[in-house]
Amino acid sequence: MMTDPRRYLVRMLMFLAVVVAIAALLHAPLLQAFMGNPALNGVIVGALFIGIAFTFRQILRLMPERRWLTTIQKTGKLDNRQVKPVLLATVYAMLADQRQEARLSALSLRSVLDGVAARLDEGREISRYMIGLLVFLGLLGTFWGLLQTIGAVGLVVGSLDTAGTDFSAMMAQLKGGLDAPLSGMATAFSSSLFGLAGSLILGFLDLQLGQAIGRFFNELEDWLSAFARFNDGGPSGGERGVTPLAQGMSEDAARALIHLGNSIAAGEDNRQRVLDQLSNINMTLAALNEAMTDDRRLREQLAQLNAGIAQLSADLQEDRTKSGSAVTAELRALASAINKMAGTRTTRATKGS
Repeated sequence: MMTDPRRYLVRMLMFLAVVVAIAALLHAPLLQAFMGNPALNGVIVGALFIGIAFTFRQILRLMPERRWLTTIQKTGKLDNRQVKPVLLATVYAMLADQRQEARLSALSLRSVLDGVAARLDEGREISRYMIGLLVFLGLLGTFWGLLQTIGAVGLVVGSLDTAGTDFSAMMAQLKGGLDAPLSGMATAFSSSLFGLAGSLILGFLDLQLGQAIGRFFNELEDWLSAFARFNDGGPSGGERGVTPLAQGMSEDAARALIHLGNSIAAGEDNRQRVLDQLSNINMTLAALNEAMTDDRRLREQLAQLNAGIAQLSADLQEDRTKSGSAVTAELRALASAINKMAGTRTTRATKGS
């Protein structure tokens, strides 16, 4: 979560409230000092108010940028309907680029952060100039008043009538002539007072502005670091072992080199998966070959069994044929024997009758 810049606005308002309270307590001597040279002191006070307004404006410019960045962090996507940021224009360009990878290279991250830092420092340059301008105006009034004082003192000394004997008239002339040097001294000291006091006030406000900008930039850098790919820290510091060849190259060349490394790594992963699949196929083919060998053996055994059965059937047929022939022969022999016995009995019967 980004730090709210309004916390620094509260500090600045509290400091200005203390300054206004002190000025209210010292309004009489401050007004008298201001009237020492109203023109120059008015310029100093005007420059002070311009510097205060510009410092508050710089703080207020951070609020829509912080709101836009917080929305991006919450939703995780870029809404084109939102108002485009000014200080974060490079971040918007990076997020709006559809060709940009989900992660940035170190060169891209540095380029984006440098663009944001340049826009943030551009606003602080005017604030620092206003601080220096107040000091310069104070010193300018100081030297201007000293010049007036020196010139007036010279005129007073030159106008004194040292030849006269009237001492009271001489002192009255000297007293009247000191009004101009005292006016110059008032200009010198009053301008220094307002110039240094104004630079002190703007210095504290610029300090708060610097803290707000520094906190905003650091939190932005922390968030963008999540997208960074630091591939220039050595052979083992890059992603997937990418060597730091992209150092010193252009951004396109570095991105092309990273793409090439990722493609090679993806090709190695694909090759390993293909090798694993080929190993599984070889194991399947070995099991199938073994099953086919067992089937061949079974068919050979079945063929041998069929041959044995055929041989047994032939043997049984041959034995049956032999047995039938033997029985037929035996029956024929028995029939012959019976015929012989019948013939013998017939012969005997004929002879007996």
